[in-house]
Amino acid sequence: MSGRLSAALRNIDLRDSMRHLHQTSRERNCSSLGKAVAKVLRFAEGYLLSATWLAAFVISGHTTLLQAAQVCIKDDLKREVCAPKSVKKIVSLSPGSTELIYAAGAGKQVVAVDDHSDYPPAVAKVPRVGGFPNVSVEAIAAMKPDLVVAWAGGNSPKVTSKLESLGVRVFYIDPLSFPEIASVIRRLGKLFGTSAVADKEAKRFLARYQSIKKKYRFKKPVTVFYEIWNKPLMSISRNQIIGQVIELCGGQNIYADSKIRVPKVSMESLLGKNPEVIVSSSNLKDGKAIEERWSKWSDLQAVKQHHLITVPGNLISRPAPRALDAAESLCQQLESVRKESLARASKTPANTHKE
Repeated sequence: MSGRLSAALRNIDLRDSMRHLHQTSRERNCSSLGKAVAKVLRFAEGYLLSATWLAAFVISGHTTLLQAAQVCIKDDLKREVCAPKSVKKIVSLSPGSTELIYAAGAGKQVVAVDDHSDYPPAVAKVPRVGGFPNVSVEAIAAMKPDLVVAWAGGNSPKVTSKLESLGVRVFYIDPLSFPEIASVIRRLGKLFGTSAVADKEAKRFLARYQSIKKKYRFKKPVTVFYEIWNKPLMSISRNQIIGQVIELCGGQNIYADSKIRVPKVSMESLLGKNPEVIVSSSNLKDGKAIEERWSKWSDLQAVKQHHLITVPGNLISRPAPRALDAAESLCQQLESVRKESLARASKTPANTHKE
């Protein structure tokens, strides 16, 4: 394109030279020479016009080709992110992002992940770029990825803004519900050119979700406290995938309405709400089992009735397809609590007394 434009510019110089020559020939009354020069000038001007149109056509065509060579999709920050249609290098900055990329069928295009990504098994062989918050921006930039997938609710803004300042494309995900997980899978499939796999996985995922929802949607509510951390004591609201898992199982999250996704909780507040069940991640790194942590709080009905449940944190806390594995496990355990409570209620004098 630049060569054609240079030629067009050179033709402008040629045209000016020809006009100067033609004017000189007139002044010298050299009519025959003037006619010859006029013919050359008309030819040059015709050529210049053709070259100018050709240059404009090439520029327009080049722009169209650039647009056709990209695909643009909105991320969870509502920004339109464009990537080459032939994405070859993807970097993932969170375990949930990694699982979603693989679910979308683009695992072979992943060239690096964060230190905490551990699923699927194939990711064990993928290079690492650090973990929150110490991700190596330099290492990522050196890889020249086509796209970086980041977790809007968890990755360091300092890291992602630095990447963007270096010209690295960042696609932010932040699914807060099961339908939104399916949406992310589909959008990643469009970005990475793997829609056939992604659409199939999203459809399968939603069908499984609807099946679980249908099974537990009308079950008797069970009040639940989810212990996401214990030093300090913290829980979750419904605006997080863990909260969605609890509600899917017919659980009533006692901190569902918190304006903060991960609120700090006082023991006084917890004692006042007195939940039927306490659920905790199985990978809280304090070296204590849930029973040991809560044994001194025997006034809580969940502790008194031994309704202390654990689920794998890497399943229930990641907004990815395996959250439904966590849901099925939690649903079954909450159902056991319901049955036990109903059995206990049926043996009370109020229910066994006969007129």
